[in-house]
Amino acid sequence: MINDGWNEQALLELREKAEADILVGLQTDNNEYERLDIVEGIIRCQPNEVNDVVELLDVRSASTIIGIDVIDVISLFEVGSSFQFFQASSTGEHEFDMIKIATHKLINLLAKAHDTKGIFVGMQSPQSLPLESMAYVTEAVEELLSGDDTFIYYSSNSTDEPEFFRLNGIYAEEKQSHT
Repeated sequence: MINDGWNEQALLELREKAEADILVGLQTDNNEYERLDIVEGIIRCQPNEVNDVVELLDVRSASTIIGIDVIDVISLFEVGSSFQFFQASSTGEHEFDMIKIATHKLINLLAKAHDTKGIFVGMQSPQSLPLESMAYVTEAVEELLSGDDTFIYYSSNSTDEPEFFRLNGIYAEEKQSHT
């Protein structure tokens, strides 16, 4: 979690102790903080979304066909330093209807982003998604971002919530240089 008390030496020690490949900061307020070089990226989210972000980036949690690995996460953080978390969900009895509704919400959210250079989309459903359902989501995202040189990563995992489908992720806008 980002705060004014960040200390680069303490973060280096944490990185070493945790044997982490990268460090990512989570920002839950609108304050401006000095960016530390030890942190690969900063993800803006709401306080109630922190656990969702952590779960999304957990490379060990993928439980179905598409998983993300640490190389994908590192590659995503190479295209930007400032990221925005997003999520779109739907509930209902018919799986494909939920997928269409959540995908439409996702596309509306992403249409507001400018110069998206990288995106990671996680799909959560009560069971493994059929390939046609995954294709529906990926085709919609790729169609929206087709004119950009956008790096796109996907993952899929299961949730305990019945009759529920969620798309969540992070996107990076054009990489800003920092000094």
